[in-house]
Amino acid sequence: MTSCSLKPSQPPVVSLVGCSNSGKTTFLEKLVRLLKTRGYLVGTVKHHRGEFAFDIAGKDTWRHARAGADRVALATPTGFGLVRRLASELSLPEIINYMSGVDIVLLEGFKQGPQPKIELVRSEISQQPVCTPDELLAVVSDLPLQLGIPCFGLEDIAGVADMIEARFIKGAHEAVSRSLSRQQKKRYHRNIMLPGVGEQGQLKLLQSSALVVGAGGLGSPIAYYLAAAGIGRLGLADADTVDFSNLQRQILHTNLDVGRLKVASARDKLTAVNPDIRVEIYPERISQDNVAALVNRYDIVVDATDNLDSRYLLNRACLEAGKPFIYGGVLSLVGQVLTVLPGRGPCFRCIFRQPPAGKAVKSTAEVGILGAVAGIIGSIQATEAVKYLLNQGDLLVGRLLTLDALSMTFLEVAVQRDTACPDCGCLG
Repeated sequence: MTSCSLKPSQPPVVSLVGCSNSGKTTFLEKLVRLLKTRGYLVGTVKHHRGEFAFDIAGKDTWRHARAGADRVALATPTGFGLVRRLASELSLPEIINYMSGVDIVLLEGFKQGPQPKIELVRSEISQQPVCTPDELLAVVSDLPLQLGIPCFGLEDIAGVADMIEARFIKGAHEAVSRSLSRQQKKRYHRNIMLPGVGEQGQLKLLQSSALVVGAGGLGSPIAYYLAAAGIGRLGLADADTVDFSNLQRQILHTNLDVGRLKVASARDKLTAVNPDIRVEIYPERISQDNVAALVNRYDIVVDATDNLDSRYLLNRACLEAGKPFIYGGVLSLVGQVLTVLPGRGPCFRCIFRQPPAGKAVKSTAEVGILGAVAGIIGSIQATEAVKYLLNQGDLLVGRLLTLDALSMTFLEVAVQRDTACPDCGCLG
């Protein structure tokens, strides 16, 4: 395979099959949880031959369907679902087309088709698999079956997850990453010509991932340059929508995007710039509940937020996960950048131990900001991220770089790690 795109047209698929009441759903739940803790995006599809039930009997969506509605939508603060009646059953490929953006799809109940199958066989339900051994990838059972294929115990979730990960996730990512296509060699020619980069360095970028938290003034140049450089998987986290007041500096967005989610607007621009990459969006604010899961999915985290609370959360989560964190801040005509590498040099809280009291911290809404200053700082952050991913050059570790755009001067301040820091003081 010559293409290096990390954006496969369809994710790999594995079926979990078995007799009724064999425990497929329970096993699938445990498998999904384990794969999620390993940092993968997982899709699931439930299949059965009975009549489709619109929600729970008596609920509003059920009543809408019973009244004859051909499409029923459910909108909640945390999700949106749309159901429509079909003239005929969708094929599996048609269903998988709706499952883009995940690393693996687990099917429950699909016995037909050539997709790999794992069958659950419980002794109290049956004594043999429903499928023949040549149809199966593996069997999960409490019986001493000898079928010439891998057999796992009912509680060996980790063993099944290891097999899926090795065969369908890691293997797939490695397979698409061994060489550049002719078009990619042309697209990334200026990267490839850089000392110490070459085609292998570009392949490394295409295999890398970065999380950009914030899709505004800093996030715009950061995301644009990371996408153009060919970072294979970009995550964008931001809960805000585009406002007219953003357009003076947030160059990912245009007049036509006003009112849209920033991450959705950003994804459109970034995939237009570079269709090689995969852009994953999170229209949510960073919180204690979601920060660890987000950070763990990516190789590096780039700060493009506008508040200290989010930075403290990101700083600690990156330290705990052993992930680099590139801090950037802008206000008025000044900006700062610092790269945090866990175990090497100071972290964000070593320098900014406590948030200033009261209203000491001003916002751009209060004192303004020159858009180009955000562009400069964001470009430096993107440069630091690419250098880290390529293992090139000297990073801003222990060096707080400050820009004063009015005098157009840069000041570099050496900063030391604080052994009493509540975030990184316990590290070696």
